[in-house]
Amino acid sequence: MTKEILLTIAGLHLTEGENVNVEVVTAGDYYRRGGKHYILYDEVTEGMTGHTGNVIKVGENALEITKKGLINARLVVE
Repeated sequence: MTKEILLTIAGLHLTEGENVNVEVVTAGDYYRRGGKHYILYDEVTEGMTGHTGNVIKVGENALEITKKGLINARLVVE
């Protein structure tokens, strides 16, 4: 069963001479399948048309973030 969620992602953007706190709050969906947790949400980039679809998959020994759209990327942490 998919649940609607309110997702908050916070981080720190490190640049030369300045550190900026970044926080994104957005609506998303959550579900669990095959022992893994999934979080899906869309990301809008300022000044650009379109969006990036994001999937966060959390398993027992790994975290995977996949981005598709304006930005395409995949990060796996084991």
